[in-house]
Amino acid sequence: MIIEEIRTIDELLRFVSVLHQKHDLRLWYRGEENAEMDLIPSIQRSQKRIDSERYITNDFYMRAKQILQNAPEKHNYAAWVSLMQHYGLPTRMLDWSQSPLIASFFATETYMDTSDKDAGIWVLLPDILNEQEGFGRCIYPIDADTSQEMLLPAFKHSHHNPALNDKILACHSTENNLRMYYQQASFTIHNSMRRLEDICDENTLYKIVIPRDRKKYFIDSLHVLGITESFIYPDLDHISSDLKRSYNI
Repeated sequence: MIIEEIRTIDELLRFVSVLHQKHDLRLWYRGEENAEMDLIPSIQRSQKRIDSERYITNDFYMRAKQILQNAPEKHNYAAWVSLMQHYGLPTRMLDWSQSPLIASFFATETYMDTSDKDAGIWVLLPDILNEQEGFGRCIYPIDADTSQEMLLPAFKHSHHNPALNDKILACHSTENNLRMYYQQASFTIHNSMRRLEDICDENTLYKIVIPRDRKKYFIDSLHVLGITESFIYPDLDHISSDLKRSYNI
């Protein structure tokens, strides 16, 4: 796997441009506040989480169904897992963005709390990943039948397609959600304990490292470019945060 250290926005865009010219395929990006983090979904970060997955998903469904005015249909597993992901519960999905600048924001927004760690941006070629995993060179919407079947084991112990065991699928978000739209969100669904960095070759996955002493430069530069909290998270709380930052109050 190729690892590239970058120190400026210009260097980031040049590196991405070279990848576009090399592959002529879409690129996805994932920002990590700690460059040493593995590419595994949050549900797999402890055995306790893995053992609790079906309890978490079904408890969330039962509780959320009672308070949501326009709740998804019961068997719309993609919508329910997307909601869980949105509200911070561990799931078998990883978030990706189609924008390197948005990934840079996620990698560096916590620079004050992670000043001792380098940040990272992963670059994935999702078409090649899906071809490698046996799905063909196309990107499914998250509500496609195949994607839904990939998510079924998060809710039920049986009745899922055994051909989808030990697979990782790249898919596009389709939720009617302004935050996902602004973040240009996509996902990988992980029905496998394999790490992406272990199964992807040097033409499928790249790693960018942002040195810890450059994280504040990145977040400041992104704000100049309009990539702010209220852009990433379009709600009143983050509009207020942006205003307090702008007026230094």
